[in-house]
Amino acid sequence: MKHNDGLSTSLVEIGPRFVMTPIRIFGGSFGGQTLYQNLHFVSPNELRSQRLKLLGNAYNERKKAEAQRKERQSKIVLPEDPLNSVFK
Repeated sequence: MKHNDGLSTSLVEIGPRFVMTPIRIFGGSFGGQTLYQNLHFVSPNELRSQRLKLLGNAYNERKKAEAQRKERQSKIVLPEDPLNSVFK
């Protein structure tokens, strides 16, 4: 296409705007025999669950360390101070 100034205009595709990843293809409209199944697909709910478990593990580890610290502190026994009763 030529314009009055001598430059041409062209349409260029810059890439897909919408990409669909098939998870499962059935033989019927909404059911039937499975013709194809993507074994590598991980649902967003599973990803979210894994992320929350990792965050939960950090909390559990912190609580476990806190319990261990309290246990260590309870086992520490200071020797009796002979001068403790002098200024009473």
